Formats: sequence, structure tokens, C-alpha cells
Amino acid sequence: MLAPRVASAAILSRLDPTTTMLQRSLAQSQPIRMYASKKKGGKKGGKQSEEETEKRDPDEDPVDMDKMEKHMQVRLERLTSDLQALRVGRANPALLNSVRVQLKGGTASLTDIALVTVKDAHNLLVIPNTFGEHTLIDTSIRNAGLGLNPRLDKNAVIVPVPKTTKESRDKLIKSLGGMAEQTRVQIRKVRHDAMRQLKAAAKASMPKDEVRSWEKDIQTATDKYIAKAEELLKAKARDIEQA
Repeated sequence: MLAPRVASAAILSRLDPTTTMLQRSLAQSQPIRMYASKKKGGKKGGKQSEEETEKRDPDEDPVDMDKMEKHMQVRLERLTSDLQALRVGRANPALLNSVRVQLKGGTASLTDIALVTVKDAHNLLVIPNTFGEHTLIDTSIRNAGLGLNPRLDKNAVIVPVPKTTKESRDKLIKSLGGMAEQTRVQIRKVRHDAMRQLKAAAKASMPKDEVRSWEKDIQTATDKYIAKAEELLKAKARDIEQA
């Protein structure tokens, strides 16, 4: 017997290279199946017979709710990361999370080869783990498309974070609308996959009242994660207004 099911819930303005990077990141969303592929039936061509289609284990949940919510949570985590990288005029180590440094043996994430800390309200301090890599880090940050101009300080790198103007703040807040829509679309794609699985189960003589119950659970989970995304965006808007 499986465990009981758990009930639960555009375009970005070209502000600077940072928001362009975020647009590309958010656009890369692929629908994910949350259920095992059906076994092919005995008929030629892989089609199931009518008798096989009607068979369904009554103890088997038609949708894996835990897996569905996990995929929705991944969308939220991606949004959280993108919001952290959105520059709002104050030093935040997350601004450099996407930076990769070109080394002799290939590329590496900046956070893997250096310590990134806040020097003061408008400057980040990057200290390499290996002596002599500060020049490579300086070049990589300049070429990362973040609109940042670091400077060398002995064996470290200081990254000034420019203050935002009222105009730039207004544009950043406006861009959040596009990010919100992208996230809603991604979460609804996960819901769509779950609904397809439920529809397939409904065809296999699943009681209508049970189908409606599952539909309600799927929609409740969807609404919950969309609401969480909205809260993240509202919090970011307040952060930008106060920058």
C-alpha cells in the first residue's frame, strides 16, 4: 500500500546585462514528467487493449503529489536565486553567484575558489583561496555582464556596487512583473503534467468524485506555490524601493 497522498497548494525590460541574464535563465524551463511511463500493451504498435486500459490498481495514487510539489519548489528556488542576483545598489555576495573564473584547467565558480564577503554597504570583498588568482577573478567579474567594475587591492578584489537612482529602481520594480509571469507559467506547467496523469487514471474507471478530489488537491498545491512566488516578488519590490 502506497503512503496516503498529501493535500497541498513579459518581457523583461532591458535594464542592464543583469536583467538580460535573468531573462535567459527564466526562459530555460522544460516540463517535467512526475510519473512513470506506461508499459506498452500487448497489441501491435504498443497500444493497450480496452481491457488493459480499464485496469487500475485502486491502491495506487494517480499522481505523486510529493514529486509534483518538489518540482514546484525547484521553480521557487530558481526565482529566489534570480532575485538575489538582481542588483539593487547594496553589496550582496549573491550578486557574484553566477560568475565563473577562467583557470588553466578550465572554468570554476567564483564561490568555489574565493571567499566573497561584504566590505561595507556598497563594496564586496573577494579573497582568492589561492595566491595569485586575484587578477583572473578581476577579469572574470568585469566580463560577467553584471555591469560591475572591480579593482585590485593587493591579493584581493574589491567590487563596488553602484547606487541606484529613482529611475533605475522604478525600472527594476517594473521588471519584476515579467519575472512573476515566468514563474507562474513554470509552476502551471508542472500542474499540467499532473492533470494529464490524472486524466489518464480517470479513463481507467476512476470514480468521478475521486477525480474531482485529486483535481482540487493539485490546484490547491499550485495556488500555494504561486502565492509563495508572489510574496518573494513583493518582498523584492520593497527591498528595491528602500535601496
